[in-house]
Amino acid sequence: MHRLLIPAALILVLGLAATASAQGFAPKNYADCVMLNAKRAASRDGGMLMRRACKCRYQDAKAEECRVYSPAALDCMISNLITAERDEQAWGVERACRTKHPAQ
Repeated sequence: MHRLLIPAALILVLGLAATASAQGFAPKNYADCVMLNAKRAASRDGGMLMRRACKCRYQDAKAEECRVYSPAALDCMISNLITAERDEQAWGVERACRTKHPAQ
């Protein structure tokens, strides 16, 4: 009996762990996005671009400044702007994301 119980419990635990997703920790609104990402940006322009990406992704996608970004470009910016240590690097990340994922 115990020989079957332990493997069954182990399979159950591993099965539940496999379905856990990192998306559970992703921001769900503008305030979460800014709190999790923009405050960690290393450069001043990186923080500004991160707040813009959060705004366009979670708050006002129809704003004039948001029309040049696709949702994929915004996700790219949110995930890559934190590592930009200088303002020039932050603008390079913005340009690369916008070029790689153009708005339709």
